[in-house]
Amino acid sequence: MGVKILTVKCFISLSLLILLPTVAHGGWVWTPQTDSGSRGWSAIASSSDGTQLAAVDYFGSDGGGYIYTSADSGVTWIPQTNSGSRFWDGIASSSDGTQLAAVISNGYIYTSITSGAAWTPQTIAGSRYWKSIASSSDGAKLAAVVNIGYIYTSTDSGVSWTEHVSDNRTWYSITSSSDGAKLAAVVNSGYIYTSTNSGVSWTAQTSAGSKNWYSIASSSDGAKLAAVVNVGYIYTSTNSGSTWTERTSSGSRFWSGITSSSDGTKLAAVASNDYIYTSTDSGATWAYETGAGSRNWKSIASSSDGTKLAAVAYNGYIYTGYYPSTVAYNIPYLHTNTNNVVYCISSNLSSENMTVSFEVKSADVDIPAAGKQTFTNYLNSQTTRLFTFQEQTASIYDPSSGTESLDLSSDIANSGSYGGSLIFVSTGAFSSGTRASCSKVVISCLQGYSNPRRPVTGYVCMDTVSTVIGH
Repeated sequence: MGVKILTVKCFISLSLLILLPTVAHGGWVWTPQTDSGSRGWSAIASSSDGTQLAAVDYFGSDGGGYIYTSADSGVTWIPQTNSGSRFWDGIASSSDGTQLAAVISNGYIYTSITSGAAWTPQTIAGSRYWKSIASSSDGAKLAAVVNIGYIYTSTDSGVSWTEHVSDNRTWYSITSSSDGAKLAAVVNSGYIYTSTNSGVSWTAQTSAGSKNWYSIASSSDGAKLAAVVNVGYIYTSTNSGSTWTERTSSGSRFWSGITSSSDGTKLAAVASNDYIYTSTDSGATWAYETGAGSRNWKSIASSSDGTKLAAVAYNGYIYTGYYPSTVAYNIPYLHTNTNNVVYCISSNLSSENMTVSFEVKSADVDIPAAGKQTFTNYLNSQTTRLFTFQEQTASIYDPSSGTESLDLSSDIANSGSYGGSLIFVSTGAFSSGTRASCSKVVISCLQGYSNPRRPVTGYVCMDTVSTVIGH
């Protein structure tokens, strides 16, 4: 028997390795929120704007952990000890983050109307092996599932509950539309079930097959659904679960959680001992996020617009991510000769503050390998800065702090001419104002010491929305 188990594990690992190259690398910026502590995280929930977060610790230090909340997008965390140290397994949030509901494995459902400051055990639903809970946007309608049990719903923020007998099953996850009318739940080693009347009646969606379903997410209108299989693929539906598409491009993995933007176009999924994966086309294609690392991911939550994500790793930290605005200028001709110095003036006309990096991409003799180097100085909103490419350095001039230089010698030690990318990346997710783009973060480059200096031509700009502007 030992040989058989080893053979299966090796086969699965080989399958994963084969499928990895079919998934592109993502561009999210990730931060480990160490203030949360490294814990046995099992689930996380987010408000619609991504500022209010709530996560649950399953184990803690003494066999049971606490609920933790954040009001600043995950930077700082508060242990809500008045909820008690318990085996928390799931949590849900209203759109404004004020109403929370959490479930315990072998315990009660707990609710809060104070963003987690105070909690009420809803004993009327009974002490059960609760697995997952979902909430309407106003927090009034709740739906929870029991692992080897039934589905329960509430229309009064958890004060009273109704048991829905759709057979005793191994329910693993449940999701809700914004109004709480459309629900979808998954069974581990079973089918996906959907309801269009707030849980009164349920339909088995057999077209997706009987699988080891682990997690499910919904768009705000309940039309677009996405579900993951543990040791399997991601599946999506555009008609409230009537038909499903197997997304093989995501790869067969140990999927453990999935989340969706309100319109269902932006998805994010996590896999155990693997990466975070993101999609911007409703699951048709996927990118893996190496910035957060390969970890024992358990759950992921999204802001309503899909620009902010928060994920939890078991025996790890909470990670938050945002998709930045990026503007990159590819400059084809720079030179190490002193007389061929290049000056670039860049102005940021957008509302976003931008980090600045430079990467040597090509050279006439050397093979560049150092990768991207980042300045400590930013190109903040409504500021102008001078960039100089002289000999084997790239520099930025800030009137208040002076000149900061990057050493490029390891990439162009023996070269005369070289090309590279000047890259601007926003310091946060775009929320309002004017977004950074090629038309809003602009540069003009001149070459040489003598006057008049020669205009540099041939460089192109690429931004987040893939527009290309030639110069």
